Amino acid sequence: MNTLAALMVLVACHPQQTSCLEEPVAVISYASGAECRAALPSEMDKARRMAKLIYGDCVPVNAELLAGRQIRRTIDPVKLSALTATSKARVAVKAFSATAMTPGAGPFDSYGEAK
Repeated sequence: MNTLAALMVLVACHPQQTSCLEEPVAVISYASGAECRAALPSEMDKARRMAKLIYGDCVPVNAELLAGRQIRRTIDPVKLSALTATSKARVAVKAFSATAMTPGAGPFDSYGEAK
């Protein structure tokens, strides 16, 4: 019988931006998907001590791939500092003003006039 094991993958993201770290915060192997899902809330709580916004999931894998192996890899905390460093950085931005259009005139109203 072919049973499935699971890998828990946790990813840290910047709380005010839409960017996440490319490297997972943690990858942990479990003997079953149920075991992984049961441990997911506590592992996410642990990861939130390092980064505020954490996403996690349990990914089913062939149990034979994990036979005899126990995987628990975590990210170097220095790499997590990239999330907080970008939030403190200031960026210079130029503002542009929009030109007001005459009421009722659409962008193609003058197209027929140009000949």
